[in-house]
Amino acid sequence: MIDQFVSFCLRQRIPVIVLAILLSGFGVYAWITLSVEAYPDLGDVSAQVTTQMPGLAADEVEQLITIPLERQINGTPGLLLMRSSSTFGLSLITVLFRDGYEDYWVRQRLMERIAQATLPSGATPTLDPVAGPAGEIYRYTLESDTKNLQELSEIQRWTVIPALKSVPGVVDVTNFGGFTTQYQLDLDPSELQRYNLGITDVINAISNNNANAGGGRVARGDQSYVIRGVGLIRSLDEIGSIVVTQVNGAPVLVRDLGRTTLSHQEREGILGKDNNPDTIEGIVLMLKYQNPSATLRGIHEEVANLNRQLASQGVRIVPYIDRDDLVRATVNKVSRTIAEGIALVFIVLIVFLGSPRPALVVAVTIPMALVSVFSLLN
Repeated sequence: MIDQFVSFCLRQRIPVIVLAILLSGFGVYAWITLSVEAYPDLGDVSAQVTTQMPGLAADEVEQLITIPLERQINGTPGLLLMRSSSTFGLSLITVLFRDGYEDYWVRQRLMERIAQATLPSGATPTLDPVAGPAGEIYRYTLESDTKNLQELSEIQRWTVIPALKSVPGVVDVTNFGGFTTQYQLDLDPSELQRYNLGITDVINAISNNNANAGGGRVARGDQSYVIRGVGLIRSLDEIGSIVVTQVNGAPVLVRDLGRTTLSHQEREGILGKDNNPDTIEGIVLMLKYQNPSATLRGIHEEVANLNRQLASQGVRIVPYIDRDDLVRATVNKVSRTIAEGIALVFIVLIVFLGSPRPALVVAVTIPMALVSVFSLLN
């Protein structure tokens, strides 16, 4: 059988050579387009249910949020294991599913059951992004010699993160460090007592005066005018101009009761890098089962565009963890090992066969076998 096959190949040399060239070309194409990952995503099908409730102690979070959610989640189709953690203001439930279940299907079942749980007002459970255990593929810091940390935080949230989220294969970009801008009102207790007001009165006044209202239309001939009530707060001066109450016909404004400032939320963490004790970073998460090489190419292109866009503001994106470096090192190592193996086999065949020509004929089967495997994988 083998002798007949070899004889047929020798008689049909040109078609065999053309077929080998086509196979080699397709094998190289398959090698380039294959999803190559240094850390294969072998994690279980899982999801995390996160619920934030500021102000609640750990035992209250456990009783009011974690236990009701666990009771509803228990019995979800395909559920294998469930574990939870309750800390100050935070409930975290990790749910693992059996092999064979699809990620989006089980997440839909989870959302259906979570919606049936009775939770305190303001508690909204959310699911984590669809990313595997090795989903972190890129980390960067936002640096500038002219901007302060609060300005960098604004650029991070409104420019950098939305741009990186638009890259195909990116499921989320997590911010760490920096400030969260906040309009703050520092009330004067003596002024509140003077006008016989409480903090709730001020909060209600601001809430009631921070909304837009839609209206109808007023027709005038062939034209019509849209009626709208615009009341969203856009500046500190507008907050100070809100009327809280009136005394003897004179309005009492928010600015009469305290001082409005543009500040930031209280920080609960800080990030340091190298010689910078306080900086801001972004963590890019890859969508589960995506091609990391293609995703990283898109990230690199978007980062280059952002750096050109932010150069006029003196801001730059500086990566310090890039999965592409590890992927390239792994691919180069495998390629080098294969090349060294082929060369070693070729040398051994020359020694034993005594001629380079038959040694080359035998050695060429190794790369042909590799391109065949890549073609089948593709």
